[in-house]
Amino acid sequence: MLDTHASTTPPALDTSLPDMQLAIKGLQHALLVIQDEIARLGRFLEYLQQQKRQWLENQVAGLLPGFSASVLDALVLACPGFVDDVVRAVFRENRKLLGLFAQPGAAVALTGLQVRLAFFLDQQKGAEIRSADEKISSATEEKQKLEKLHYETQAAIQMLASYQSSGHPIPADVQAYIRQLAERARQIAAQQAVVPANDTRQDNISTHQYGYDHAAYPWLYYSHDVGLNFNHAAAPTAAVPASQHKTEEHAASELCPPEQGQHHDARDTLACHADDRLGAYS
Repeated sequence: MLDTHASTTPPALDTSLPDMQLAIKGLQHALLVIQDEIARLGRFLEYLQQQKRQWLENQVAGLLPGFSASVLDALVLACPGFVDDVVRAVFRENRKLLGLFAQPGAAVALTGLQVRLAFFLDQQKGAEIRSADEKISSATEEKQKLEKLHYETQAAIQMLASYQSSGHPIPADVQAYIRQLAERARQIAAQQAVVPANDTRQDNISTHQYGYDHAAYPWLYYSHDVGLNFNHAAAPTAAVPASQHKTEEHAASELCPPEQGQHHDARDTLACHADDRLGAYS
């Protein structure tokens, strides 16, 4: 299955900018590409979920097409743990009259039993289900990491912008990381200068093979260490009324887990991140 969604290509980067501006521009580039990859992973997860549901539906349709003695016997052999007294009773109550006419409510009973069988097969964790769940878990974990990186990158941009606009002294470790980001941006720009324009390939969502253009891909993990480097740095603050402090603290406690909401440092907010878990069978 090909994914025709085009990736977001960051605009050309002016490498003559001062380190601070170049670092901010680099982080903004990274934010665009991370955002695009999160959307790609979201589509891939939807595909994996749909594939798993389709497999379960096919299995259920083959194992439980209707109410008959032959279907029940086959079900006992294929899924002995599923066929209990309740299942046998449903079969008895919904067999066709004279072998020809469906009982009233049989269709509803069949649907209910098929849903129960799908749940049973999912819980048994056979080879197909284990494989599907592993792929879903891996893609979900990757997406969550990128969501965290997206949040950290956004917070870093806001912090650097606040330093830039306030004129406050920048801590030495932050200055060193700004230089590192600027140099990293210059290296990416230099590499892209020798890559042919529009050098892309199509996405194959069924194998998670995504076609990046070469202007976008290097920015994906440009800010991979931003949380680590900014973990203890605080953004410059100006005096604000006590009422505003209370409002901000209340907002932080709502956006972050309780143990993180107690901290009002802009760096601490980097620890809060989105959590998007998908159910195994929905």
